[in-house]
Amino acid sequence: MISEEAVAHVAACLGTSTNRARRLAHTALPAGFARAVTVPRVVLVEGATDAAVLGALLAVPVVAVGGKHVFPLAVAVARAHGADVDVVLDSDAGDHRAHHGSRRVQAALAAAPVRLHVLPGDLEVSLAGWASFLHALHRDGGALDKDPARYAAAARAASRADLPPTLSCLITEVLDHGSA
Repeated sequence: MISEEAVAHVAACLGTSTNRARRLAHTALPAGFARAVTVPRVVLVEGATDAAVLGALLAVPVVAVGGKHVFPLAVAVARAHGADVDVVLDSDAGDHRAHHGSRRVQAALAAAPVRLHVLPGDLEVSLAGWASFLHALHRDGGALDKDPARYAAAARAASRADLPPTLSCLITEVLDHGSA
């Protein structure tokens, strides 16, 4: 549940009415989102597999917003709850339509009090270069499906020594911002 004070903050951030802000906060965000961002610091990501992998790698709460189009709303809700926010966004460079959507989100977040981290391509592009993650993921003979529980287990089991540069830099940036 989002407080009326938070609704007013979200409405102001999004330039919309409090009724619309309240409705969006209750319908566009995943169930339990508002409770999950009542922390001092949070990393917001697009989906469940992103949250699974980065949650296993980072020492801060990682919360999925349910798609890149929801980031402006999710950031406003998290900030309304007083959270310091990092956003990890896929650039989707290989997909013209998705890349255009990523650029729109980046523009929408440009003025927001948030630290934006943009991955080249998508998370799976980065994961494809993490050999020990792929080994751990395939250890049980399963396919490379986007199963959040399997991704989290593989990320926890994988060696940090062979992290791809994109993930290594992302982790360093997020953790450095937290200690600053």
